[in-house]
Amino acid sequence: MEPRIRGNEIYFDALNLRPFFEALGFTVPTNSATKAVPDILFKCPDHEIAAFIQAYFDGDGTVDKCGACATTKSWRLAGQIQMLLSRLGVISFVGTTWSRATNGRMTEKQKYARIAVYGDDVVVLAGHVRFRCAHKQRNLERLVTRRRRGRRPSNWDTIPVAPALFRMTRRGLGLTQASSGRASTANNIENGYTEPTRAAVRYFVDLFESLDSSGRFADEIAYMRFLASEDIAWDRVDEVLNEPTDVSFLYDLSVEGTHSFVGNGVILHNTHGHSRTTGAIKNAFGGLLKEVRHYAHEFIHEVMVDLMYMQRELHPSVLAVMDGTVMGDGAGPRTMVPRIGNLILASADQVAIDAIAARIMGFDPLAIPYLRMCQERGLGVADPKRIEILGDTDAASISMGFKTSRSLVIWGDQLIRRGPLRPLKRLLLHSPLVVWAPFASNVYHDLLWYPTIGRARIRTFAGTPWGRLFETY
Repeated sequence: MEPRIRGNEIYFDALNLRPFFEALGFTVPTNSATKAVPDILFKCPDHEIAAFIQAYFDGDGTVDKCGACATTKSWRLAGQIQMLLSRLGVISFVGTTWSRATNGRMTEKQKYARIAVYGDDVVVLAGHVRFRCAHKQRNLERLVTRRRRGRRPSNWDTIPVAPALFRMTRRGLGLTQASSGRASTANNIENGYTEPTRAAVRYFVDLFESLDSSGRFADEIAYMRFLASEDIAWDRVDEVLNEPTDVSFLYDLSVEGTHSFVGNGVILHNTHGHSRTTGAIKNAFGGLLKEVRHYAHEFIHEVMVDLMYMQRELHPSVLAVMDGTVMGDGAGPRTMVPRIGNLILASADQVAIDAIAARIMGFDPLAIPYLRMCQERGLGVADPKRIEILGDTDAASISMGFKTSRSLVIWGDQLIRRGPLRPLKRLLLHSPLVVWAPFASNVYHDLLWYPTIGRARIRTFAGTPWGRLFETY
């Protein structure tokens, strides 16, 4: 039995600590129930967040045979730690546990928040941190070794299978609980005693599928297989609160100081003159390609399909949110006419959200090459007839009659890439002389187009409700 090592307690008593903590955003005086992460940490790079997570688990965390966890009286802190872990690609769960503080006079157990990391996410966590506490690091390494051998705890990865759905499928296939081969597990699922593990659900899904030769329960079996997918992490929602916002407007987001469209887990979308429409799929063009991505403009539709393959490998599950409050019509990306849309779209299928956005703009999604190719390759659904619309279905079926056109800069660019000036492409675009292109773009847009056309468009837009709102920023 290893000896219990007691830590050192360091006590500070200084008046200048109060303004320091207040500057970090802490409420002073603070206690275990009001602890929080300083806002500045969410602006830090990943390696600094990893250092914080390492220190936090070194102090308040434990690593046992199931995973890594930490207990705190502050529910706000637990949620913040969960968000910081997600920045590192680590899925964690916040649950409730009953405990008591060991460093005070508390005798009765109270409700605490418990942050826990299990399974494959322990392996991801181990790639970012190395605990200074020797026994925690040893336990972490043992967990990683065990998981890489395919072994995992049996009681953490549970799936919310509907008891009635499970019972109907079992009975419909002529199975009793005993003949299913796992009578106690089937009984627990159908009576709601416990939720089954991912492995248990897969066992029953495979069994049901082997017996359903007629396909009578194909939809129910497919749904249960979906629930047991490795791409989904299930967490329990204890409470949903509807509260008024402290602002009455939406923000136009940007990422300062970077050349990426990804900032702190939020993906932005931009316009483009080569791809007819732009939305969720086009994000990968700026997010995954390097500074010389303009080489790909010549084959932009094919490149965007390839990037969808890459993104599916890097991020199997992506929720795309598209701001259609103000849309761009005409020659993109810098000479568009602003149109008021008052729409927000969201979808877990990036192809589908781009297809519906294209239809709203007035285009046939299947006539846009990159959307059609994505559907043909099984990367998503681009046919509006096969896309289920939730929410304002009337708004999603309108056509705003947008037209595509090319600005002078895009027209000149395509003359070089695919037109009569193509023999000069390597000299003008693939050599150090390429600096002429951004220079010419700035001259045209800032010195010619904006004073003659752009200023009037902005003045007209400023008279709209969104324009007046932007003026207040």
